[in-house]
Amino acid sequence: MANSNGYILFEGPSRLDGAPIVVIATGLKNKSSNRKTGAMVQTYILRTDVSPVEAIKAGQDSSICGDCPHRGDGTGKARTCYVNVGQGALAVWKAYKRGRYPVAEWSDFEGRAIRFGTYGDPMAAPFGVWDMLSTIGGMHTGYTHQWRTLRDADLFTRALWAHILMASADTLADAQEAQELGFRTFRVAQDAEKASGEVLCPASEEAGRKLLCETCGACNGRQSARKGSIMIPLHGSSAVKANAPKLAARLIARG
Repeated sequence: MANSNGYILFEGPSRLDGAPIVVIATGLKNKSSNRKTGAMVQTYILRTDVSPVEAIKAGQDSSICGDCPHRGDGTGKARTCYVNVGQGALAVWKAYKRGRYPVAEWSDFEGRAIRFGTYGDPMAAPFGVWDMLSTIGGMHTGYTHQWRTLRDADLFTRALWAHILMASADTLADAQEAQELGFRTFRVAQDAEKASGEVLCPASEEAGRKLLCETCGACNGRQSARKGSIMIPLHGSSAVKANAPKLAARLIARG
């Protein structure tokens, strides 16, 4: 039995911009009831100096999300991120500021299914954090929009991240480029059409929720025995779906 429901895994500068961040794992005792992921340990990557809600409004969420297009316009508008930051992420940040979380006891993660980046991009934190969890824990899921930052990295560095994370793709061109860098991809599509080499996420509504993430295990990068990539139609709240055309415009402008 875990000694705490949550732990601090890392405190220090963001790999993305050097701002102060913290990585917190929760759900060690009180298991998550997320109907898609199941009872996985959740991990939150947060600014230490500003609440996640205020960080979004000020554009400071780039410290933990990088250039993810789902951030919206940098002022909190036109977001297509499925995470309701005012709930889980904010509650975790407030508990952190109250000193509720001790430094990690890594043995408590042994054999546990873990979600890398419930909120925030895992690549904002050092690789060693996730490598430790991957080694000690059971299966995990993990996604990064920051795979483009590895275009000029050496092959070994790219392979390390590709081993544990899926590249988040928003277009077929994204998926192709990420795969050329060595990643398996998880593509959020504007429709339900699958590309060659892709399978529909088994935990999605469109697939009939055949599996929970904790029992599927397909989204753990190159660690997975599966060679193909995953796609899921755009999902989330009604506000997220309403902002989908703005996301499409941003992706076209980005090229």
